Amino acid sequence: MPTFSELDDLYKTTISKLPIVDRISYCNQRLDKVQYILEKNKDILDDDQKTRLRQMIRAAQNEVRKINDG
Repeated sequence: MPTFSELDDLYKTTISKLPIVDRISYCNQRLDKVQYILEKNKDILDDDQKTRLRQMIRAAQNEVRKINDG
């Protein structure tokens, strides 16, 4: 499974260098947005699109966990 940095270039190049609180905030914002997109568009997205969005959700959740675990 891809990491959050592999899926989100802004996070990889910029956000990952910021303080922990900012990194967690960004991850949570992306998580909320992607979950919203998936929920609102579940009837029109194809399986590949849904899979990519679910990967982003899992990757963001894992990144927050990793940051919190230090």
